[in-house]
Amino acid sequence: MNTTVTTRNTNTVTRADEGTSGAFGEAARRAVGLVRAVEPYAQSALLLALRCLYGGLFAQTGWGKLMNFERTTGFFESLGLPAPALMAALVATTELTGGILLALGAGARVAAAALATVMITAFATAHAEEAFASVTAFTEQPPFPFLVATLIVAAFGAGRISIDGWVRARGTRACALPRSRTAD
Repeated sequence: MNTTVTTRNTNTVTRADEGTSGAFGEAARRAVGLVRAVEPYAQSALLLALRCLYGGLFAQTGWGKLMNFERTTGFFESLGLPAPALMAALVATTELTGGILLALGAGARVAAAALATVMITAFATAHAEEAFASVTAFTEQPPFPFLVATLIVAAFGAGRISIDGWVRARGTRACALPRSRTAD
């Protein structure tokens, strides 16, 4: 009885293998191999584009807040934020320096976390009335794409094409302990 079951299972497996062993099966295996080989580089390229775009936009808005500091402070005061001048300075410098770091991919996860905090605060203060009415209203607010971009970088890191990636690649070689010349 066991022999019959084994034979049937073997025949079933053989038939399944025969279905993928033709030219189509070989092409599918090659395509999967190509995707697996390209994926890390494609992810890094997309992260680079995302970081450069949103890092540049963050830096630009931070610079604008610094150049129009009195107006920014007045706006923060109208929102009822405590110490509006201090908050304006913190937000402007976080957006400017965080944006530059994000674009370069230097300390990208930390920069992304700081920028995400600024965007969440923007939702809670400047966009609170409109943002929390519905999911659609939330996603239509100006901080939403900035928040999503920072969360993506916080989750995936800067990628290989970044200062973080360069440091990580050099760190794996540089951190290797040299072999001892004397026997222990």
